[in-house]
Amino acid sequence: MIGLLDIAERIQTDEKVEEKQWDMELFKTISSLVKKYGIKFPGGDCFINLDESLPERAFEAGVECLETLGIYCITTKRRVRLSREEILTAIREIPTEILMGEGRDRRVWKQRRIEGREKLNVCPGHHTPYTEEIAPLVVKNFAQIPRADFIEGFNFSNVDGREIIGPPMEVYASRRQMGWMREGIRKAGRPGMAIVYYPINTRAEDLICVMDPDYGLRRTDGILLSLLPDLKMEQDMLSAAIVYEEYGAFKISGSFAMAGGFCGGVEGAIIEGIAKPIAAMIAYRDYIHYTGVEHIHMLNAKEILLPGVNWARSVVNQALNRFTHTICMRWIIPTSGPGTELNLLEIAMQSIEAAVNGMNLYAPRHCRTTINHGQTPLEAEWMIDIADAVIEQEFNRETANVLITKIAELFENKKPQDGYSITECYDLIHHRPNADYEKVYHNVRSQLKALGLKLF
Repeated sequence: MIGLLDIAERIQTDEKVEEKQWDMELFKTISSLVKKYGIKFPGGDCFINLDESLPERAFEAGVECLETLGIYCITTKRRVRLSREEILTAIREIPTEILMGEGRDRRVWKQRRIEGREKLNVCPGHHTPYTEEIAPLVVKNFAQIPRADFIEGFNFSNVDGREIIGPPMEVYASRRQMGWMREGIRKAGRPGMAIVYYPINTRAEDLICVMDPDYGLRRTDGILLSLLPDLKMEQDMLSAAIVYEEYGAFKISGSFAMAGGFCGGVEGAIIEGIAKPIAAMIAYRDYIHYTGVEHIHMLNAKEILLPGVNWARSVVNQALNRFTHTICMRWIIPTSGPGTELNLLEIAMQSIEAAVNGMNLYAPRHCRTTINHGQTPLEAEWMIDIADAVIEQEFNRETANVLITKIAELFENKKPQDGYSITECYDLIHHRPNADYEKVYHNVRSQLKALGLKLF
């Protein structure tokens, strides 16, 4: 496989390209590949891809896209060229499982099969902002979820009563984040559980300063090193990847594509959605990815449901699971906030989708989260229950599509609900939702049972 030092050399010596030129090349290349490989949303209530030939065509389009364009380094404004053989060799050498954590909390994360029958791996929470006074207690509550394999860190704007401004404060805040994470998992009785560092900033010093087997990031923990949208990388991220490769920590990446941008529609986003995790593995050695396709309007909480996005996401993950060893995760990001009926219904839809498309479960969180407002442990437990029920009932893609279509009807003419902060709808002392949220939860459970999902 091409080495990280080779990538480091190429971001300094390969072709110089202005970012605007790169963006237009990306748009033109993906538009051409959509036509060449016949990628088209079938329309109607198609939430899950049922076309057996499409994932292979989409995979070939993703590889050709990466071969044609390479990866763009925004720091040095250079194109990292990759040969087809380098890309295919890297795909063959992606591991199918990753070890994390230690002692009785050690876990194995695996690539999943489409319509598989094994229970999915779980990251239940964070990747969202919390204030420091509740941070350790929030971590404890998520770590108390028995199925949790790892939990990710969080961001915040103030530490010790000071605004986080500049590298020295960022370094201090980064280490404080890891201290709160370690404190939280110890209080939950799971000191060996893997934690993943959520970077305060992408400067190299911020990324590396948390390496500390005693008080920070251990060799059995992980770090989020995400490739940017539109196949773009950063020099400091690569620097950190080289250091962590020697240190031994695992790495994850946000590798979904964005419809509504330079990729065009959902068909074009499929191509980037396949190319991006492969590129992240080559550039940073990321082996676990939250994958698929999202839409700008959904991430802005403007629309609850776009069937074409769900379909595109399923194409991406079916292709990655069939033709690579990529370990995929479904990042559950409802447009409605926590504590609401629509939030739980959206999570249910996306968890059903994850189970039949071969995606592990990752951090359900409001798509436009604000501080203390993004998630509660109930949503994580809910996504696990839904995915488990789908697997136990041996749903295939067709039956899953029927159920998702029925749930989608419950959203008709409805707008996203704002939701509540974690302290307004969840009891962090007793690890349970408050009375009002519990009523909402049981109402949604009843609705899903009435639609045919067996929940116990």
